[in-house]
Amino acid sequence: MAIEKKHYVITGAPSTGKSSVINELRKMNFVCYEEIAREIIKENKETNRNVFPWVNMREFSDLVYDRMKSRGKHQSDDLCFLDRSVVDLIGYMEFANEKAPSNYSEFAKSSRYAKKVFIMPIWTSIYTNDQERKESIEEAKTIDYNLRKSYKKLGFKLIDVPMLSIKERANFILTEIGLQIEA
Repeated sequence: MAIEKKHYVITGAPSTGKSSVINELRKMNFVCYEEIAREIIKENKETNRNVFPWVNMREFSDLVYDRMKSRGKHQSDDLCFLDRSVVDLIGYMEFANEKAPSNYSEFAKSSRYAKKVFIMPIWTSIYTNDQERKESIEEAKTIDYNLRKSYKKLGFKLIDVPMLSIKERANFILTEIGLQIEA
C-alpha cells in the first residue's frame, strides 16, 4: 500500500512516552527526529548558557523555532516522525502566559506536518522528572490542555494514543496512518 509522504508529529505533555515511542519507531527503521527543545536544554547546560524555558521562555522558544525551521529545510518529503513541532512552542508559551510570535503559527501552517497529530495523554503512573523535564504533574496537565488547544486552533486533528506498551503504541500510530503491521 502506498502511503502519502508526510511528517507526522507526536506530541504531548512532558513524561507521556513520546520519546520512547519515537525510539521504538526508529528501531522499526522509520526516520524519526528527536525533540529539539531537549537538545537545546542539554547544549545550554553544557555551555553554561542560561537560556532555558524556566528562565526566559521567549528567548528559548526562538532558539527552538530557528532550529526547527532549519531542520525543516533539510528534511525530505519522505515519511518521518517528529518529536514535537512548532505548535508545541505555541502551547508552551501559552502555558508560560506569553504570546507566541505570529511567525510560529505561519510556519506551522506552511510546514509539511500531516494534519493528523498523535498526542500522548497524561499518564500519571509513568510520570517522572529529569534534568530537562522539571514540570510537576499539575503543570503537565495544563501543558496538555494548552497543546490540545493550540493544535486544534491551527486545524490539526488530534489522535489520542492509547495507554499501552511502547510497541503497541507505535503499532497504533502506524495503523492510523495506513501501514500494515506484521504480527
